[in-house]
Amino acid sequence: MKEYGRMAVQLMKELVKFDTSNGPGNEGPLAEYIADILKKEGFAVEVQRVAENRGNMVASFGQSDRNLILNGHLDVVPPGSGWNREPFRVTEQEGRFYGRGTCDMKGGLAAMMAAAIKVKRENTLKNKNLVLAFVADEEIDGTGTKYFARNFKKGKQNIVVIGEPTQNEIHVAHRGVVRLRVGIYGKQCHSGRPGEGVNALTLMGRFLVEVENWNQRKQKLIQPVLPPPTVAATIAAGGVKDNVIPGYGEVVLDFRTVPGDTAKRLEQETDAVLKRILEKEAVSWKIETFIDVAPGMTDPEAQSVKIAQMAYERLGWPEPEITYFSACCDLSCFLSEGFDGILCGPGSLAQAHVADEYIEGQQLERAVDFYENYILSM
Repeated sequence: MKEYGRMAVQLMKELVKFDTSNGPGNEGPLAEYIADILKKEGFAVEVQRVAENRGNMVASFGQSDRNLILNGHLDVVPPGSGWNREPFRVTEQEGRFYGRGTCDMKGGLAAMMAAAIKVKRENTLKNKNLVLAFVADEEIDGTGTKYFARNFKKGKQNIVVIGEPTQNEIHVAHRGVVRLRVGIYGKQCHSGRPGEGVNALTLMGRFLVEVENWNQRKQKLIQPVLPPPTVAATIAAGGVKDNVIPGYGEVVLDFRTVPGDTAKRLEQETDAVLKRILEKEAVSWKIETFIDVAPGMTDPEAQSVKIAQMAYERLGWPEPEITYFSACCDLSCFLSEGFDGILCGPGSLAQAHVADEYIEGQQLERAVDFYENYILSM
């Protein structure tokens, strides 16, 4: 492994030691730690306080109105159960580095740091301002990215590379997420006299069947880059006691959305479904949005993509496939604030959020090379 690949490994080992499980996140100490490292390397640094004990780390160097932002998140999901190794200590085995966040995405942060330090030490940054923006709270609300993107002083060109685990492939889009809580009201009564009530579970059953039919119809909505949108019932709850006909039931719907979908529109469509199947019943319902993350899509001909293709060419890698990220992320937060951006980072999404999460050392080293060459290609 080359010098700056080894640096990325060592940095990752230190970053993983910080338990930034979200919630509560507790990213502040890690933000301060990274800021200290980069300050010693000659970067201008700032820790943005976004909540109590939670912060973004922002480091920069260069003087230009052309901004390149390398972005990633400091928080991780809780380790959960089933680990065969300590989650907050990196363990190496057969070229893999195990630990919570190695893949999602402290490995990506370490690779960005190593590439930026290399460019700084070798004085190869020309005609651009390089920014490392490592943010809090990506895994739940995106608070850190929203704060950074809203307050960043944009220039003539503002390109962001988000280091989510794409196996160092170029991803330009992700579906959004809308989750609705649907409450259906029937009429409670004694189970020995069911005709005197309206069983909310029966109403829910009819609704659940229609949700599946709705999802099948959505599969015909072909998209240019993204897969079709989906809807799925993920939680169904109801019932009072084994001898009571329940008068209330609740269903959670998970929508994976594409450009054009909004929470308001999906609420209206859900209401229309309920009206169609329950209009002859003396029942009512309520619909509440509790998660709303917009989809994001960068034009495959955008400058951010062309620079990535140039970086691949400089490295002698095969021409990249321009595709989509199958999870949700912060790209849409940047796009909504006028940034141009892509996703590219080491590791596989299959390793994100699992027990014994790992990243391959080769992936990490290739990421350092990619980020360096992206910087030089801009």
